[in-house]
Amino acid sequence: MLPTPLLSRREFLVRGSVVVGGVALAPLLSRSAEPLGGTTVATASSDADLWFRRPLRILQTVLREIDARAYDPTAVVAYLQRAACNTLVVNGGGIVDFFPNPLPLANPVRFLQGRDVLGEISAACRAAGIRVIARVDFRGVEEPIYREHPDWFGVTAEGTPLTLDYTTPTLYAGCYNSYHRNEHAERFIRHLLKHYPLDGIWHNSIAVAGICYCPRCREGFRSAIGADLPVMSDASPAELDRYMLWKAATADRHVARMRATVKSFGADKAYAAEVFGSMFQSGGAIWSGIDLYSARDHFDFLIATAFISENNAELRYDEIFHSATLVRLMKSMTPDKEAVILYGDNGTSHRYIMDAPAETQVWLWEALSVGGRFWNCGFTGMHPDSTHDRRAAYNSVAAYEFVRDHEAVLAHHAPVANVGLFYSRATRQFYRTASAQGDRFGAAIQGTERALLEGHLPYDFIPDDQLTPERLARYRVVILPNVRCLSDAEIALFRDYVRAGGGLIATFATSLHDPAGQPRSDFGLADVFGCSFTGRSADTRKDTYQFIAQPQHPLVAPDSGRTELLLNYGTTLLCRAQPDAQVICTHVPTVNNQPPEKAWVESWSREFPTAIEHRFGAGRCLYFSNQPDQNTYDIGHPDARLLLERAVRHLAGDALPIAESRMPASVHVGLTRSLVAPQEFIVSFVNTTSAPVRPIREVLPVHDLSIALRLGGRLAEHQVLRAPAAAEVRADGEFVRVHLARLDDFSAVHLRIQ
Repeated sequence: MLPTPLLSRREFLVRGSVVVGGVALAPLLSRSAEPLGGTTVATASSDADLWFRRPLRILQTVLREIDARAYDPTAVVAYLQRAACNTLVVNGGGIVDFFPNPLPLANPVRFLQGRDVLGEISAACRAAGIRVIARVDFRGVEEPIYREHPDWFGVTAEGTPLTLDYTTPTLYAGCYNSYHRNEHAERFIRHLLKHYPLDGIWHNSIAVAGICYCPRCREGFRSAIGADLPVMSDASPAELDRYMLWKAATADRHVARMRATVKSFGADKAYAAEVFGSMFQSGGAIWSGIDLYSARDHFDFLIATAFISENNAELRYDEIFHSATLVRLMKSMTPDKEAVILYGDNGTSHRYIMDAPAETQVWLWEALSVGGRFWNCGFTGMHPDSTHDRRAAYNSVAAYEFVRDHEAVLAHHAPVANVGLFYSRATRQFYRTASAQGDRFGAAIQGTERALLEGHLPYDFIPDDQLTPERLARYRVVILPNVRCLSDAEIALFRDYVRAGGGLIATFATSLHDPAGQPRSDFGLADVFGCSFTGRSADTRKDTYQFIAQPQHPLVAPDSGRTELLLNYGTTLLCRAQPDAQVICTHVPTVNNQPPEKAWVESWSREFPTAIEHRFGAGRCLYFSNQPDQNTYDIGHPDARLLLERAVRHLAGDALPIAESRMPASVHVGLTRSLVAPQEFIVSFVNTTSAPVRPIREVLPVHDLSIALRLGGRLAEHQVLRAPAAAEVRADGEFVRVHLARLDDFSAVHLRIQ
């Protein structure tokens, strides 16, 4: 019988609704609140001094079998020292073993020739004071190994062996319940930790896709659910949802078992696992039953896969700030754990050659600016300076050295902000199938991020399972970027937040669906938005505009003296404003552009609003019925971006921690705060200025930058951690002013207030 599953998201929200009305938010959101908007600083846990809670500088060498032939542990240690690494992740085994394995299913690398590569490198690193984590991989085995114990592995619905279709050679796979991934894996890990001087275990490829029909899965599902396992091709959505809840509980039990195995050797033994799948991916990764939400409590530090380009035939570069996005999400979940980006200085699908050096360096600085750390994963040799393309061997050194040299002040930092960006897994789930209106899950979030970053507005994420009155009370402004799927409990929380004095920004189809993706007849937050949905939408991809109906409103006043119209693009929902709502802009239907002589209208339409401000209780909401966030991401027009930036500034008033900034939008500002010494901050500057081509090939320096910070106290002392030229830091009443004469790629200043 399975143990009681973790609360499903729906159960969490239903139970959480009990406390919605029980907390008074108004005092926490009043104008007399501290300048940081009542930002709550987490307290570091009692094990903060464990080595994996300190800044991590990791190198992973994913050894090929042939690398064992002339493996030189002395050379590897020498490289680690030159590259400023403090931790090595190296192959232990599972698919193939880099040690003489006496256990069942052993598959030692044929080039070992009596050597013990894992033993040699772990001993050499221990002598040099470098931590070693062994990489284990139980995703599958080759056919000859499988034949030894075929009953240890997974089975398809047809009764054939479960295999992986993306590996060469084909691997025979197990499931979360299989003997291979459990009893065998546990025995394997125990052997490594007992016989080698290891500091932890990295559980590679822990996720299992699809449905397994092995006896353990069949019996476990029937015992817990009282039904047979569904068949993917015939199952209803409800049956698949029920299966996924069971699978998630099974996966959680599996991860807990592996962690307990590692921790039986001591609290200082680190355990972490590979949870692939972008935070914006709405496809197959959802079906593994495991993600950072469910696994974060089991891991001693959090890792997000952050290769600059994906492992695909067609290369696509993520947003240059995406590494920082991942760190923000991880830090919002567990601020007291290290948040690490797993990148590769030689890529993934083209792993034998380097990535663009400037691109990688900016990628690392972006992550560092919000409290992130590094895990350089190399695939093609015993270390990056001993492989076919050695041009990137020391490309990460500057960032690694910075963390090494300033470890004391960098430790236990997390982003600080009073603008919160809501992250909704139910909405992510909704986008498993393409939207008929062309909106996409990640585009709205990343477009919002772009507006915030370019406007120098610090923000962090609000994970949906941490949505509470207390969490909302930290923020002066909360943003819902096209959050289609909200539960009644979530709606009640946001309604109470605004009523108590909070500022809410929402776009497009926010709250039009419930958590299961079922449509509502009107916005769940219609009374907060100040408008109702008519049930109709307009295709506004071409020849459509927004008419400025209220020229003096702060959202449009900087432009209205010289224009009556703003861009519209994408899809616009047709809504009716409530009598007490301020209509700022309205939808202009298509003005056909050909022939030009006919491209005019008698008057601009005012019928349907596109931007509305509405007072609700003591707070205010700005609702956009179109897509300024996705438009910022897709086409980058300034009308869309500036509406979002001005919306935040309007609702936040004078409470933003960055009170003034004089620097280009291509300079991103990071602000972090110490969890153990809350009076200490680090402000970072990342320069992404370059020619308009990705990947970035050259970072162009910028000059004469200044910023004024409002940190809730007076400046006591400061330390310039990195700057290529003169950096001036001074107190100015309630402000801390920082001036940089020049910024190359990255600069940072440590501040202490009193």
